[in-house]
Amino acid sequence: MEHKPLGYIAYEGPSIIDGAPIVVIINKIDGSKNAKTGAIVQSFIIRSDIDPVKALQTGADESICGHCEHRPIKARETGKPPCYVQVAKSVLSVWGAYRRGRYVKADPATIASALAGKIVRIGTYGDGAAAPVQMWNQITRYAAGRRGYTHQWDSVGFDVDAWAPLVMASADTIDQAAKANLMGMRVFRVSQGVDVQPGEAMCPASAESGRKSTCAKCTLCSGTSIKARDIVIADHAAGHARRTIAIATA
Repeated sequence: MEHKPLGYIAYEGPSIIDGAPIVVIINKIDGSKNAKTGAIVQSFIIRSDIDPVKALQTGADESICGHCEHRPIKARETGKPPCYVQVAKSVLSVWGAYRRGRYVKADPATIASALAGKIVRIGTYGDGAAAPVQMWNQITRYAAGRRGYTHQWDSVGFDVDAWAPLVMASADTIDQAAKANLMGMRVFRVSQGVDVQPGEAMCPASAESGRKSTCAKCTLCSGTSIKARDIVIADHAAGHARRTIAIATA
């Protein structure tokens, strides 16, 4: 008995970050049921040759997350907030389905038609910049909107002009945010506690703003494709209360 495909394989090939084999999977075509994001089509950027739990344990997730300091192997060394994604659940499930052939490899035109009129998350897990920007532009060209974040904005060779309209620059400090702005990126900054700076607005989908909206309804994380303030959200990863107290008492 044939199973209905769960989604599409948009890219299989070398990581732009380090050349290791990765896959981009477009999942939840009908939209996620996540309360914060709302009905957004999800995308997963994962190693195609290693299960994602092993990848993050060994540091092989660098191929899909780059130098992000929230990678678990890095966060354990630095005490930085760890990535909030529960890799052993959703990401491992997607990888397993991929290995079982539950996703269909399709050309960009087919995927673009399937995503027409929908909101697409560029990198539900993994950094979208690990895959070619041309692919993202092709498959999202009919989408109603795009939401995405990248830590690769300050990497050597990063094409700001190509990526700025697609994604927000992820920043963890005010200085990082200022640098990304100077490069031409809009910024999504994670703060310790509520710390809104001039030129920033609090994430409407955050707990601290009372969850006034969802990512699907809010258009603010659309890169430079819109003119708006930068966005800030309070650290909400595991251990955030301990980190906020440490800064307050420092």
